[in-house]
Amino acid sequence: MAQLTEVIPYHPIRRARNVSPRFPWLSVFLLGVVHLSLAWSLDAAKWADGLSVTARAAVAGVFIGALLAQTSWPRWFVRLYALVVGGAITLYLGSTLISPTVEGLDRAIEVIRRLVAWGIATLAGDPVGDNLVFVVDVTFLIWWSALSSTLGLVREQKVWQAVLPTGVVLVLNAYYAPFDLTFYVLIYLAAVLLLLVSTHLYEQVAVWEQERVRYPLDISLDFLRNGFLFALLILGIAWASPSLATSEQVSRWLEPVKRPWHRVQEEWGRIFNTLNYQQSAVIPSFGRTFAFKGAPNLSDTPYFAIRATQGRYWRAAVYDRYESTGWKDTLARTEILEAYEGISPPVMRQRETVTQTVTVLLPGAINLVAAPMPVRFNLPVEAEVVQYPKDAGGGGEILFAYTQRVLDAGETYTVVSLVPNPDAPSLRAAGTDYPEWIREYYLQVPETLPERVRSLAQDLTAPFDNPYDKAKALERYLRSIPYNEEIPFPPQNQDAVDWFLFDLQEGYCDYYASAMVVMARVVGIPARVASGYARGEFNEEESTWTVRESDAHTWPELWFPGYGWIPFEPTPSEPPLDRPDTPANQPDENALLEDFRNQPDREPNIPEDEEAIGPDQITGVGLPFFGAAGRVAQAIPWPWLAGGLLLVGGILVGWRWSLRRLAERPDLPARLYAKLVTWARRLGIPARPAYTPTEQGRLVAAHLPDQEEAVFAIVTAYEVVTYAPPAERAHVMAARERLVAMWETLGPRLWREWARRLLRHLAQRASALHKSSRLAGEKR
Repeated sequence: MAQLTEVIPYHPIRRARNVSPRFPWLSVFLLGVVHLSLAWSLDAAKWADGLSVTARAAVAGVFIGALLAQTSWPRWFVRLYALVVGGAITLYLGSTLISPTVEGLDRAIEVIRRLVAWGIATLAGDPVGDNLVFVVDVTFLIWWSALSSTLGLVREQKVWQAVLPTGVVLVLNAYYAPFDLTFYVLIYLAAVLLLLVSTHLYEQVAVWEQERVRYPLDISLDFLRNGFLFALLILGIAWASPSLATSEQVSRWLEPVKRPWHRVQEEWGRIFNTLNYQQSAVIPSFGRTFAFKGAPNLSDTPYFAIRATQGRYWRAAVYDRYESTGWKDTLARTEILEAYEGISPPVMRQRETVTQTVTVLLPGAINLVAAPMPVRFNLPVEAEVVQYPKDAGGGGEILFAYTQRVLDAGETYTVVSLVPNPDAPSLRAAGTDYPEWIREYYLQVPETLPERVRSLAQDLTAPFDNPYDKAKALERYLRSIPYNEEIPFPPQNQDAVDWFLFDLQEGYCDYYASAMVVMARVVGIPARVASGYARGEFNEEESTWTVRESDAHTWPELWFPGYGWIPFEPTPSEPPLDRPDTPANQPDENALLEDFRNQPDREPNIPEDEEAIGPDQITGVGLPFFGAAGRVAQAIPWPWLAGGLLLVGGILVGWRWSLRRLAERPDLPARLYAKLVTWARRLGIPARPAYTPTEQGRLVAAHLPDQEEAVFAIVTAYEVVTYAPPAERAHVMAARERLVAMWETLGPRLWREWARRLLRHLAQRASALHKSSRLAGEKR
C-alpha cells in the first residue's frame, strides 16, 4: 500500500447512490427544431408542391424515436419497426397529395405505382419526371433521419451525429435554392448550439447526482440563458465574418471534389429533372439526358462573353434518342483530349473555320460551349465523342465537352469549330442517300408516338420532293405556333410532342425543336436535338457576344448527305435562319480538312494573346504571390496538406474522446492493465501466465524505463482492485483521473516504440534480402 499511496493520492468520496437518469426532453425538443428547420427550408425553396408534409414527418420521427429510446428492444427490431412504420407514414403523407378524384386505398396504390415506375426508369437510365416521387423520397429520409438521430442522442449521447447530416443537407439546400433561406439556417444553428448546452447540462446533472453534489434547482435556466447568449454571439460573429466561399485559397482546396460533385448534380438532375430548378450562383451543366418541363424561369444573369467573328448557336449538348418524355444521348463515348489536341472531323462540304474565345462570367463552369462542331480546345477536356463510319464521312464529332477542373469567373478558354454554312440550292440537291448508320440511330421514334403526329408531318411535307423543302415546311408551321414560357408540366401519360402540337399549342424552344426533329424523322429525314445557348447580345466594338441564362436554347439539326448536321430554327421567338439562294465562295475543303487531320501540337489559328489566353487561364487562377515565393506557394499541394491536417486533428480528437470514455468505465484499472499486457505481447515482451502483475510490470518497465512510474501506477491499481479488501479499492477508484493521465502519457510512447521496432524489422529484412540476392549473383 505504501507504493500505491505514493503514486496515486487518496481522495475520499461519498458512497454513490443509484439514480435513474433523467430523460432529456429539452434536448429532444431542440433536436426536433433542428429537423424542422430542414423541413421548413425545403418547403420554402419550392422545389416541388407538397413538401410541407416533410415537417409532419420530422415531428413524427422525433416523437416516435424518443418513445423507442425508452424501450429495451434490440437494435435490429427497432430498425425494422422504424422501417415499417416510416413506410406507412410516408405512404399516408404521399397519398394526401394525390388528386381528390382518387379516393380511399386507391391513393396509396397510385403512390406505389408511381414509385415503381420511377425506379424502373431510373435504373434504365431514362429521363425521369415525377415530383410526387421526390416528395415521398424526401419525406421518408427526413423521417428516418429524425428517428435515428433521436435514438442516438437519447441512448448513446451522439450529439454531432444527430445534427451534422441535417446541417449538410440544409446548407446545400440553401445554396442551390432560388430564394434566400438564411433565416432557416440561423434557426438550425441556434437550435444546435442550445442542444449542445442542454446535452452537457444533462451529463453534468447525472454526475452531480451520482456523486451527491448539491446544485441549485434553477441551474437549468442559467445554463440555457447563458447558452442562448453564447449562441447569439457566435451567430453574430459568423454573420460579420467574411465568407469562406469567396476565398480563393479555399476554392483551390475544394478543387478535387468539384468535378465529382458536378457528376452527382448531373445524375440528380436526371432522376429528379422536373423540380423547380431556378437561377443559382453557378453556371449549370448540361447532362446527357433531359426531360420536358414546365415554365423555365430564366434570369438575365450573364454566363459567358464570347469573342468571335460570327455566332448563332453556342452548343453544349446533343441528344439522339427520343423517349416521349425527353431526350438522351446513347452514342457518345468518353475520350480525354489534351490541350490543343483536336479530333479528326468528318469529311463535309461548305464549312467555315470559326475561332471563339470564351470568358466565363459566373463560377462553376464545367460544360464547355462552342459553335457547332468544335474540333479543338486550348485546355484539357473530357469529351463525349461519336465516331462516324466511312460512309458517313469518317472521323468523329464532339457532342459534349467537359473541363477537367471547374472554371471560375474570369477564366478564359479558346475553341476552334467547323461551322456548317451551306446555301439553300446545295441542300436541295443533297438527295436522300443516307448512310445506314445514320438511318439506324437518327430516324428513331417510339412505337407509342400517336398517329396524328405522323399524319401531320406527312401532310405538311407532301407537296415537296426534297428533304430541305420538307424541313422548311415543318419549320414554317412550327413558327406559326404561339411562343409562351409560362406553361404547365406535360401530362405524365401522354407523348410530350403530341401534347404540344395538338393540346397545348404553345410552348418554348424545347418543344419546338423536339417537334421538328420527331416530325422530320417521321418523313424520313435524319434529325437530332442540340442544346446550349442562342447567340446573345452582340457588342460591335469588341466583337463579343454576351450570353445570358435567358439565352438558353434548344434547336434541331438535320442531316444532309455531304454536308452533315445543319441547324434549323422553328422557335418563333428567335430570328429565322434563312440560307442564301446562291452558292457562296467556299474554301478548299481538302486543305481545310488536311489542317485538322495533321493534328499539330499547337493550333496556328488559336490566337496567342496573353491577355486572353495566358498560362493562368489554362491551368488555373494565379495565386496572389510574386517571384520565387509565388512559385513555391503554387507548388505546395494545398488540398493534400489540408487533408493531412484534418486527419491529424481527427486522430487527436478521437484520442481525447477515447480517454474521456475510458475514464467513465467502472473497470478502469483492469482495462488499463489488459491494454498494458496486450502491448507487451505486441512489443515482443514475454508474458507468461505464471507471472504476477508486478513481475509483468517490471518487464515492461525494463524496456520502457522512462515510463516506469506510469507502468507501476497501472499495475498497482489493478492489484488493489483485484485482491485488496473493498475499503482499500475506493482509494484507487478515487484516483481514476490520475490513472487516465498516466495512460495518456504511456499510450503514445507504446505506439512510438512499436513503430520504431517495426521500421527496424523492415530494414533488417531488406538488408537480408539484399545480401541473399548478392550471394546468389556471386554463385552464378
